[in-house]
Formats: sequence, structure tokens, C-alpha cells
Amino acid sequence: MATAAMTRPAPVRMRRPAGASVTVVPRQKKIERPELRVVAPITKTRYSRATAIIVGVTALAVLVVMFQTVIAQQQLKLDKITTEVRLARFHYDELRQQRAELRAPDNLREQAMLLGMSQGVSASFSEIPSDVVAIVLAATGSMDKEISQPPMLEDLASQTISGVTP
Repeated sequence: MATAAMTRPAPVRMRRPAGASVTVVPRQKKIERPELRVVAPITKTRYSRATAIIVGVTALAVLVVMFQTVIAQQQLKLDKITTEVRLARFHYDELRQQRAELRAPDNLREQAMLLGMSQGVSASFSEIPSDVVAIVLAATGSMDKEISQPPMLEDLASQTISGVTP
């Protein structure tokens, strides 16, 4: 090792030429560095604000279209139900007409004649004794007054006449 150091040449220094002037280079002041601090890293956003607005408007448009579709479906159901109600009313009116025709006095008279019935010549009414009425009342208990105490014939006639007069 000692031999290696001896064989190595000495470092060469640059010498100034003899007539060169010496210039003094001013020493620079030590530059002060600002204090270092930890800053949150800058993150890139995946989507811009414009993209979010476009997605929002598109979603709103899709919701409006869906809402309009639901309204149209409900309107079709309502139209179908309205048609069914109209047909049911028409059928009801037809049935009422048939009932009125079947209950018409002329029709009843014709049907009775076809069955061999004839019109009665006179009608006779018989009075029920009061003791029979009392026995029936005792047997039936409390009955409706219209059933247990029917109106007299004169009362029925007066009610019929009063209902007909204008």
C-alpha cells in the first residue's frame, strides 16, 4: 500500500500566468431557504363538472320519460275501465227495460190468460175478530206495528188517493 501511494503523481494545480491580474470574486451570501411544509397531494378528478351536469340532465330526462310512460299506461287502464262501465250501464238499462215489459199489466194479463186464469168478478173482504188478533199477538210477541196492526181499508184508500192527486 505504501508503494501505491508513492507511485501516484501529485495533484496538479492550475497556476496563473505571471502577468495576470488577480480578481476577487465576492462571496455570495448564504441563500436562505424557506421553511418546508407538507402539502396535500393534488388529485386528479375522474370526471369534470360538465360531465356531472350532463349525467344529471340525462338522468332527469330518463325519469321524466318513465313518468310519462306510467301516466300513459294508467290512462289506458282508465279508458278500458270507463268503457266497461259504459257497457255495464247499457246492459243494466236493457235489463230494466225487460223487467218493465215483463211487469206491465198488459203482459201480466196475457200471461195469466195463457195459463187459464181469468179476472175475478168481485172481491170480498172479511173482518178478523179482535180475540183472534189478540191470540196472534200473544203468540208472536212484539212484532212490527205495520204487520201486527195493519191500516184499515179507509186509510189505505185515502193514502192512495192523496198519492195520486197533484
